Amino acid sequence: FDEYAIPTQKQLENAASYTVIAQNGIRVPFGDLFRDKRAIVIFIRHFWCPMCQDYMYSIARTVNPEALSRAGVNLIIIGNGSPAMIKSYRHIFRTPFELYVDPTHRVYNSLGMTLRTTHPGPDHERGDYVRHGLFGGIAMVVRNALRVGMPVWEKSGDAAQLGGEFILGPGFTCSYAHRMRHTRSHAPIVEVLDAAGVPTYTLRSVQSHDDEERWMTRRRRSLDRMQAKREKRR
Repeated sequence: FDEYAIPTQKQLENAASYTVIAQNGIRVPFGDLFRDKRAIVIFIRHFWCPMCQDYMYSIARTVNPEALSRAGVNLIIIGNGSPAMIKSYRHIFRTPFELYVDPTHRVYNSLGMTLRTTHPGPDHERGDYVRHGLFGGIAMVVRNALRVGMPVWEKSGDAAQLGGEFILGPGFTCSYAHRMRHTRSHAPIVEVLDAAGVPTYTLRSVQSHDDEERWMTRRRRSLDRMQAKREKRR
């Protein structure tokens, strides 16, 4: 295991040959996601992970889809649970980004995410995106699940499987790699965007869960208005 090693050509080819599953159940070769265009690919842990949900909130607050488009970069999120979880998980964060699952962990393993643990790691290595402690994080996950109707009977993923962040493509190239060492060690999304040459735009600084909920509500309404305008133009 190497936290920052760039995958070899052989590793990239192996990972590209495996399939990931989309929300509609269609299997897509992983390599198709970055064959023709550079992509930031973020591997999360299981769908119930509160730390990864905190990370997803940091993505929602920070990543400007228009800036990604101008930079010619896609952002893709990969989980390892059931594809039946994707729709409600995306709805929590109102994310416009593609989301797939790799329930076999073949892509994870091919790219070197082989370290398995449920240990949170030392506090001084905790990512700044982590906004909740143990009980607060569980409460947040439950609230989110109730709000969007998460299918609790579906498999959320392997709790010991760690994720990571990569910048891949076009083709079998990798310009950035980071693998988690514990459950709270995603790379800061600003760092990943900077490595991809994408300018950042922090939508707002969220100080508490209530602030976060109010911000997400306003964001959902704004996105709904934008969607309604697009539909009207059509």
